[in-house]
Parts: sequence; C-alpha cells; structure tokens
Amino acid sequence: MKIILRTEADRKRSLEVLRNLPLEPVMELRVVAHKKNRSASQHRLMWLWNTIIGAELGESKEDVHERNKRRFLVPIYERDDPDYAGMIEAVREVHRQGMKAQAETMAKQVTVLTSTTKATVDQMTEFLNEIERVAASLGIMLPRPDDVYREAMAA
Repeated sequence: MKIILRTEADRKRSLEVLRNLPLEPVMELRVVAHKKNRSASQHRLMWLWNTIIGAELGESKEDVHERNKRRFLVPIYERDDPDYAGMIEAVREVHRQGMKAQAETMAKQVTVLTSTTKATVDQMTEFLNEIERVAASLGIMLPRPDDVYREAMAA
C-alpha cells in the first residue's frame, strides 16, 4: 500500500489505516520522500515538440522520441539510478568485447524500454530543456504554449 501525505486529512487517513493493520504477519513500514513523476503538461509538451521536430526533419514523432530518449533520457537515468547505470555499463562492456552489433541491438532495446513515465518532474524538465536546445541549434523554433509550457517547465 502506498499513501502520499499532502494534507492533514491524508495524515489522519494514514493513521487510521495503520491502526487497522493486523499485527500478524509482521509488516514493514517505510517512509520516504515522495518523488513526483513527470506531469501531464510535460508529456503533452514533449509530444507537441516531437511532432514539430519530426515534421521539420521529415521523420515520425516516434522516431524523434526514440532518438531523444537515447540521446538525453538514457544519460539522465544513468546518472541518477545506480541500477540503470549498471545496465548501461553492461551494454558498454559487450561493445568493448568486440560485439558491436549485439551491443547496438541491446542499446536499442534499452532505449525502447526507457520510459518518460518513470521520470521525475526535474528529470523531465531537464529532458525537455535538452530537446529545446537541440531543436534551436537546428533552426527549429519550438512553440511555448502558455498554458502548457509554464506548467511543464515549472519544476
């Protein structure tokens, strides 16, 4: 069970849940800081930008998305998640051992399985900033719709 404490009502509900838990089997309770995943606004902005970049480059928005994940999101996750970093290092080791085609296949699969849904708001903001920076370097000016951009980038 996962409970996120934001309000006094959440705290009261949590205490009630705890009071009603059985003592057998033995339970473990963990309290950790909540990390908010990427927002719906960030998701919408990413797909808007992927669509525009794709149209400018003659690619599908899905191809743009996969390239951006590989180029920007994989390094963000590698930096922030030791388990993810271990997986990336394993791919690099396969490459170092001379199995370049196999390493490339593995890298593509890692990219496909890498999802923005696991990104924190801060990670997603960093990802979007990188997309915007590269688009600008290609002469592609991405729109910043007030309603979506302000919320998406206010990490």
